[in-house]
Amino acid sequence: MKFSAVLTAAFAAALGAVSPALSTGAPAPEPTATSMRDQNIELAWFKSGNVTRSGLQDTHIVALTFDDGPNQNTVAVLDALRKYHVKATFFVVGDMARTHMKILRQIADEGHLLANHSATHPRFGGRFVKHPERLIEQLQEVDDLIRPLMAPGDNLFFRAPYGYWRKQHSVALNADPVLKYYAGPIYWDEGGNTSVDEEGYVRSAADWDCWPRGWSAETCGKGYVREIMAKDGGVVLMHCIHHLSGDLVEAVVPALQAKGYTFVRLDRVPGYDQYKGPPPTLRPVITALNAPPRLLIH
Repeated sequence: MKFSAVLTAAFAAALGAVSPALSTGAPAPEPTATSMRDQNIELAWFKSGNVTRSGLQDTHIVALTFDDGPNQNTVAVLDALRKYHVKATFFVVGDMARTHMKILRQIADEGHLLANHSATHPRFGGRFVKHPERLIEQLQEVDDLIRPLMAPGDNLFFRAPYGYWRKQHSVALNADPVLKYYAGPIYWDEGGNTSVDEEGYVRSAADWDCWPRGWSAETCGKGYVREIMAKDGGVVLMHCIHHLSGDLVEAVVPALQAKGYTFVRLDRVPGYDQYKGPPPTLRPVITALNAPPRLLIH
């Protein structure tokens, strides 16, 4: 049977299992995590849009997340995090990880959470709707790299490159017996844009925008700290691949710690609990691409 036929059948089965009304076209309320558990239905974890509410604002708690690595500059980020006893989450790109496997292992060995950011960092547009097998390949490749390094019971998180997502993607991924256990796509509260007020003070900053402006890590860090303090916590978007990435951590973390902020990994964010799937058990599975069986190690 062709992949498209398999996927179509899986979608129909999934929709029918969640609510018979959906398969007939009749209106039905969207099922909640609680209602689905009560019905003993296995949850699908990818959402139709980005998960934008972390629940960390107004909590004095920060979750640092680092995208697009690892590379040689990630080591300085790890050094800074270790210095201040902070654990973070790293959204890994497959192409980078294959080239820097030693650093990938170091991230895991030092107690940080590995997460999925796709194999090649593409924009998940219409071509991935037309060819969902390519979408699955993007996430499966990274899953194969990070899962063996993760601790038993670690939750699985995904962030879409550029934050770009379509609801059709969630349907395709929730039909995959392995990838459906991911929570996401995870968005962010701070670090997504740069703003400067009329007096020239940087009120918010995004590192990817700081460096082309020629800003120092100190200037960029002030924008991060001010936005985080204005929101009193949140999930912070950073990157670990620039030569100033480590210096940025040095500019942000101690400034926040001096104000009493605490730092957590994404799997310690209560607001995401409703999106988490149960950790997979040890069993062989067949992917949606009819590839050889993959063994889930936890």
